[in-house]
Amino acid sequence: MFERLRRSGRIVAALVLVASLAACSKGSPAAEQSLQSATEGTLTWYTDDDAQEVDPVVRAFTEKTGIEVTLLATEFVAQRLMSESASNVATADVISFAGAPSVLELEDAGYLAKLPASVSEALPRQDPVFVSKSGNWFSNQASSWGVFYNTDLVDPAFRPTDFTSFLNPYWRGKFSVPISTNDSSIEGYYQIAQEPSLGKEFLTALGDNDPVISGSSGQGVSDVIVGNQIGGITNDNAVWQQIAKGAPLAFAYPPGGTTFSQKYNALVANAAHPKAAEEFLEFLVTKDAATLLSASTGKLSTFPGIPSTPPGRPTISDGKFFPLPDPQALVDAQPTMAPFLKEALNE
Repeated sequence: MFERLRRSGRIVAALVLVASLAACSKGSPAAEQSLQSATEGTLTWYTDDDAQEVDPVVRAFTEKTGIEVTLLATEFVAQRLMSESASNVATADVISFAGAPSVLELEDAGYLAKLPASVSEALPRQDPVFVSKSGNWFSNQASSWGVFYNTDLVDPAFRPTDFTSFLNPYWRGKFSVPISTNDSSIEGYYQIAQEPSLGKEFLTALGDNDPVISGSSGQGVSDVIVGNQIGGITNDNAVWQQIAKGAPLAFAYPPGGTTFSQKYNALVANAAHPKAAEEFLEFLVTKDAATLLSASTGKLSTFPGIPSTPPGRPTISDGKFFPLPDPQALVDAQPTMAPFLKEALNE
């Protein structure tokens, strides 16, 4: 009975809406805006975050606005959007992803729209590096690499404190490093290669100590928890999430600096649901959404005043990071960087 009443209520509301639209002159701005609001009860969000991790944000947005979110959560969403857009297939309305080369390619191809003023003007004050000079995107999350280990299995004398710790013979064949075939990983390795205190020589020496290549940060962390390896280099968020659950892990940010990768959020050009997408982006720049994302994804918020998870973890303002690479320089370096990493790390 309750469900029937709810459906009847929707029908009545729809009839009232139709009547109100009919009262407006055909083709008038008021009619068009009302019609658009009435038909945009959904949007499609492409993200390279895990679906379970972003679910709290999706649910909170839908509860607040009534707009349903169709979610595509997979690793290569930027590449998928490029392929679909080149084929004139309109699917995504909003996209969120990591990887400077991808954002450059999407911008150059014209697949990202200018951020609505309601979004850009609502952004909190943050480092200018987190906001596009072109006005096409903003960042709200970031991750960095660090060193981690199983506190039950590692000899205290050999606990890693920075990347070079894994050059010690103690670690031969016992540690993992990120796979080098995706944008964010290549970006991290490129930053290490450009760092004067490390460089390609360090990466070659690291490969000589027989690291295990992890297919994902989650896999690498899981392997260390169960003892397949006892430590490694990985994204910070993957480790902190497990520490919060009580896993016997410790994590350290190298005191000399570390890599840095940000999450890009954008409105897709020619989005099928631009008004709903605008509302979603407006929600993403709020403190509530930023707090939910920080807690659920384990990534650092680029917005000031957002606590890190778990309590006691450093915030982004506490970190020391290598200089962010110029996106074009990173793209130009990929043809040589990818085969170098494959050989150096014995992939």
